[in-house]
Amino acid sequence: MKIRKYLISLLAAFSIVPVLTVMISSISLFQSKTAEFLQKNAESEATQAADIVDQFFAQRKSSLEVTADLPGVKELLFFSNEGRSESELEPYRQMAINILKTMTSRQTAIRDGNSRGNYVKRSCLVNRENIVIASDDSEIIGTRSTIGENMRELSADKMYISNIMKNPIFLQGHKYFEVAVPIFSGSNYEGFIQSTIDMTYFDQICRRAFMETGRTFIIDPMGNIASEQFTDTDGNTLDNIKCMNGNSDFYQQLQKMDLEKHPSGAIFYSVNGENKCGYYSSVAGDRWIVVSAVKQEELLHPIRRIINIYIILLLIFIILMIGFSCLAANRFLNPIRDMSAAFVKVEQGDYQTQLSGTYKGEFAEMASSFNHLIEKIKEDTDVLKLNETRYALIMEETNQVVFEWDILLNQIYHTVYWTNKFGFSAVEEHPDSEIPKFRQVHPDDQIIMDDLFRSILQSKQPGPVDVRMKDISGKYIWCTVNVKALYDKENKPYRAIGLITDTDRQKKKIQQLENKSQMDLLTQLYNKVTAESLIKKHLKDCSRKLLQGFIIIDIDNFKSINDMLGHIFGDAVLKKVAAEIKALFRATDVIGRTGGDEFIVFMKDLDSRELLSQKMKEICEVFRNAYTGEDGTYKVSASVGGAVFPDDGTTFAELYRHADEALYDAKDSGKDSYRLYSGALMEEAQ
Repeated sequence: MKIRKYLISLLAAFSIVPVLTVMISSISLFQSKTAEFLQKNAESEATQAADIVDQFFAQRKSSLEVTADLPGVKELLFFSNEGRSESELEPYRQMAINILKTMTSRQTAIRDGNSRGNYVKRSCLVNRENIVIASDDSEIIGTRSTIGENMRELSADKMYISNIMKNPIFLQGHKYFEVAVPIFSGSNYEGFIQSTIDMTYFDQICRRAFMETGRTFIIDPMGNIASEQFTDTDGNTLDNIKCMNGNSDFYQQLQKMDLEKHPSGAIFYSVNGENKCGYYSSVAGDRWIVVSAVKQEELLHPIRRIINIYIILLLIFIILMIGFSCLAANRFLNPIRDMSAAFVKVEQGDYQTQLSGTYKGEFAEMASSFNHLIEKIKEDTDVLKLNETRYALIMEETNQVVFEWDILLNQIYHTVYWTNKFGFSAVEEHPDSEIPKFRQVHPDDQIIMDDLFRSILQSKQPGPVDVRMKDISGKYIWCTVNVKALYDKENKPYRAIGLITDTDRQKKKIQQLENKSQMDLLTQLYNKVTAESLIKKHLKDCSRKLLQGFIIIDIDNFKSINDMLGHIFGDAVLKKVAAEIKALFRATDVIGRTGGDEFIVFMKDLDSRELLSQKMKEICEVFRNAYTGEDGTYKVSASVGGAVFPDDGTTFAELYRHADEALYDAKDSGKDSYRLYSGALMEEAQ
């Protein structure tokens, strides 16, 4: 029954799992593509609507500017600001009123001059004192405009757009907003021309729908919706997005937007737990926003249908696979059981076992192979001797460095290629040692070879090791030694075969790459990470009885060197001063480049603080003698700050901070100097 169970499990795993993988992958792919499609549709709708709204406002601005520039309008405005009498203003006022009426009547949403499509409901001209001096609505002439203070702050090329408003005594309580452009005479503010616009034009945009649940709406900074009667896909009427029914985070999402940096982009929000995705685009500068959104539930409709189809197909496939598995288990069960029993007998040492020859197909071939294998096992002694002879021939003829360790006799045998590579016998005579000693192994690496051989004696199978071995020319080269041991029935090693491979070129290349990763490519000093790591390691291990010096070097005005003489000259300066700084210090000191024009030096085991001050002085001299441009007039200098361990700090961070404070004290003192940190007092050498 175990074989049947395993067979069914394997067939199910190799059939159902791939189907499930394909199903999940295809659904995920479809979901991502559908989500992308929804987002693209929302983006397209919002962008198109934003373009229409921007064009609308641009046309209003143009119409107001053209009207404001007409002679009758300008003359009335200028004469009014001069304080002329009403009798003098009246002819110009009638002319301006007629112009305003004409402008109002021609701005229609239907674009055929039909007054039923008018969206401009009232226009007026306002003087410098914020008094309406002409209007196509005679009732407001002589009154004060509500937007006058806002107009004084606008430049001549701007248009004012108000928030959406309602007034129960105006337009029968319908929504409207104001647009206006300022009028200037030279740089003097004279007044403005203003139009009142209803929602006729925006109703057309907000009535547009896309996909099944997609809607577009326009909102002002206060969240008012620019539509006389906007209803969402659930039939809810909204005047302001703050009044969305239920729990919605839409307004909070809008509040977080920075329209100056991100004037358009994707937006995701929820209403009553229902997720929506959309796209927003700012219009009229950043005053108003156009949003197109669609329910994310639209994404789930096709996915649910696909999942249902997959589930049905998967169930059918599972039934077929289970039936096929049962049939296959019954068909092959008896031969497999017989073979399993035969293998158990062979494992117990019964080599007389034979399988029946009545099987058919592949099982007949397997039974014949099994019987033939048993016959071969009976001849294992002869085969073993033959293999040993072949192995001896290989040991003599191969040109690889192969050696054999007879553990019982502690003898080493190797191929003739050993003398070609290493020149003389491999093993030193050490009668008291239980492991061989290779003469060619570098003394520092001898312990690695000893551990390798001892691990074999401990019945372990070690991995390869890298050691240095002296070749025939007397030069040490890197070699990889790999040894495999043979064990008897009691798991005791009796023989080991080793292979020595020349890996000198690869090893040195790896070391070069490691060294290169630690260095700054331009100056060939340590880079920031390596220098900091070496200093931290030394600080951790060193005694606090010994002084350690820490120096920070910063090139004065290095940016101006690059700007005036070019980056190539700047790089040459860095390379030159880096080489000369390096020459000032010992090989054991750590010198690194930590920034574009910043270096650090760590002096180990100082005799005194004065020695550090002397070195800082020499550093300043190095920079004074550095490149000074083609004409010799550009001076190069550096500011240097230093700190001493353990007096000024015991960690890298403390030493760096104090040396940096000393550095900035040198800079504040006119640069081209050095300072050694000493608490409140800095030592200075001119």
